[in-house]
Amino acid sequence: MHIIIGGCGRLGAELAEQLSRDADTDVVVIDRNPLAFDQLGSAFNGEALRGDCTDRDVLEQAGIHRADGLFAVTRSDNANLMAVEIATHLYDVPRTIARLLNPDREVVYRKLGVRYVSSTNTIAKLFINEFREESFPLHVEFPDSDVEMVDLEVDTGGHGMTVEEFEQDGLLRIAAVRRGARVFIPDRTDRLDRDDTVTAAMKPSAQRRVAELVREPFDRARARER
Repeated sequence: MHIIIGGCGRLGAELAEQLSRDADTDVVVIDRNPLAFDQLGSAFNGEALRGDCTDRDVLEQAGIHRADGLFAVTRSDNANLMAVEIATHLYDVPRTIARLLNPDREVVYRKLGVRYVSSTNTIAKLFINEFREESFPLHVEFPDSDVEMVDLEVDTGGHGMTVEEFEQDGLLRIAAVRRGARVFIPDRTDRLDRDDTVTAAMKPSAQRRVAELVREPFDRARARER
């Protein structure tokens, strides 16, 4: 697996170190400031490249043509969004995630189908969770518990189901539903529509069953483009 990280601040350095521990993962971290690479610890087993992560020449030098994923985690929302858009639309990188610092831009990210982690949650674990193919976008992880708050986007399998039917016999509880611009707390008899985004508390044992009802995490951006 080949991963590119744009930005080598504290978060980028932590991501780079964690991902490079996997012997099967090649990591290239990009930053314009060569001093930023001093934050990489001795555990980092990858490549540091000086340059701008929105520069196509730099991205190509980093191996964007063969990249399996890109994390854009600079201190600039514009740069992060641009890097993700370039990687997704010009190089068909299958998994891209951007850091979002200004919450006012969240609507723009959503409309563009950009996967992101907000600045209030910018810890490496959340980024890595977003990247894993089998995981759903994570809001909260409760310490010493197997319960997580996640986002699920309803697909054909879940369309028309009531909230009670969707909740998987107690393995999942819906807290809110986003339908277009409207967000509401549903009744148990409310029916879900395709493209609803459900925020729910979920146990890992529900993941396989709910997968038949919702979009796979990395199919969402493509669905929005359609």
